[in-house]
Amino acid sequence: MKWAVCGFLLFFMTHAIAWGQDNELTIHIVAPELRPLVYQNANGQADGLFIDALSQAQQQSHLNFQVKIVPWARAMQLVKNNQVDAIMPVLYTKERAQSLVYPQAPLINFYGSVIVKRSSDSYLFHGFDKLTDTKSIAKVRAMSFGKNFNRAMKNPLITITEVAQLEDALNMLLLKRVDLVVADGLVADDIISTMSIENQVEIMAISDHKESSYLGFSQRFSEHYDVNRIMEMINQFNDPEYYQKKLTAN
Repeated sequence: MKWAVCGFLLFFMTHAIAWGQDNELTIHIVAPELRPLVYQNANGQADGLFIDALSQAQQQSHLNFQVKIVPWARAMQLVKNNQVDAIMPVLYTKERAQSLVYPQAPLINFYGSVIVKRSSDSYLFHGFDKLTDTKSIAKVRAMSFGKNFNRAMKNPLITITEVAQLEDALNMLLLKRVDLVVADGLVADDIISTMSIENQVEIMAISDHKESSYLGFSQRFSEHYDVNRIMEMINQFNDPEYYQKKLTAN
């Protein structure tokens, strides 16, 4: 506790000149919908586990978070053009690191990729390299599923369709517009339950590889503020290992 308090005080001492001891630092964040982490509720407001953590951090600091839900492509464009301060969650890639600044600590670690199929489909997953016929697969644009899936995307038997939300991918599956959906296991469980389609789909595990996702900051914001200190403050109320602990509990 002593070190946490010292770090908290140091954060504000190092930024007092930047935004003033008694003034708020407002951080404008954009995010694509990714239930249960971040989404737009029935009142049109940002909601989810990330929003809960940011709200707690806001109550204990001079930080003020303004979160807007926008489609993935637009969210990336806004932060790359320095029109907003940050995007969440965003996976690290060398290409994105040319225009985004990543803090050392992740916002969330994803564990366990799955394939979702229609219950009426007799297909059994034995690996992407075992395919003998063509498969169309839908995935959320903001998600990555490790090196094996990245290699699979180059397989001529596989056609990838990227969508903004997992709900869109699952609806495409039910309408037989795609053969399969690839997703994070716990996100898929949550969305399938929310959509009440448990009896219409089946889930098959494909990977337990960890994928870290971050609160990625714009270059302009990062020139003025210490993004690692900001992330430390947020992670006092956010648990990057939330999914791993839930998997263990299950």
